[in-house]
Amino acid sequence: MNVEANAANGENMINNIKIESARNISLYDESKFLDDVMEVERSAWPPELQATKEKFASRLHVFSEGFFVAKIDEKIRGVTTSQITTYDFNTSKTWDEITDSGMIVKTHTPGGNALYVVSVGVAREAQGNHVGGQIVEIQKKLASNLGLKYLYLGARIPGYDNYCKEHGEIKIEDYLNLKDDGEALDPEIRFYNRCGLEVRKTIAEFEPDIDSRNYGVVMVWENPQKT
Repeated sequence: MNVEANAANGENMINNIKIESARNISLYDESKFLDDVMEVERSAWPPELQATKEKFASRLHVFSEGFFVAKIDEKIRGVTTSQITTYDFNTSKTWDEITDSGMIVKTHTPGGNALYVVSVGVAREAQGNHVGGQIVEIQKKLASNLGLKYLYLGARIPGYDNYCKEHGEIKIEDYLNLKDDGEALDPEIRFYNRCGLEVRKTIAEFEPDIDSRNYGVVMVWENPQKT
């Protein structure tokens, strides 16, 4: 099955990866489901960037349509969440400001023109198996199905600090222009480029992230059906 055929019901199987919508999680199953989500979150991110179980519960209750998990052998190995908002190129809001500190209660706006991807996480042992690409793709399909003009997110630049330490100080904009075999040098920017997103701007003090020197990069996918 392909993403396009199953985007409407939020279920999809590609390369043995099953993408499921969280919309059908019952209250009885919710706590166990969120425990499994947190297992991925702790594996995917350093402590300072991990969301709490409370935040995932809030995202599930506010906008379950934007909450997907990727399963391999029926075990959750990837998680992504989103909210509807309005894309504003001029804004320099932090991640906390954009997402209501990850709760999305105050920032999810159904009348907006964009889908903001709040989180993308893949368990360490599943990284490199195309899980990340599939869960970004399902968010793009959701944006299309909802008739939204944009999908965007705040990407990390995890190679930035280490590059400066090894090669000398360099402005963030210059670092983002560095290429390796024609693709972005930074691994996370390269990943999102491959998913069809483009760099639009940088935001200082976006979130506490030593590797990125607290920068975030606004990356955008424009829905071709709305251009």
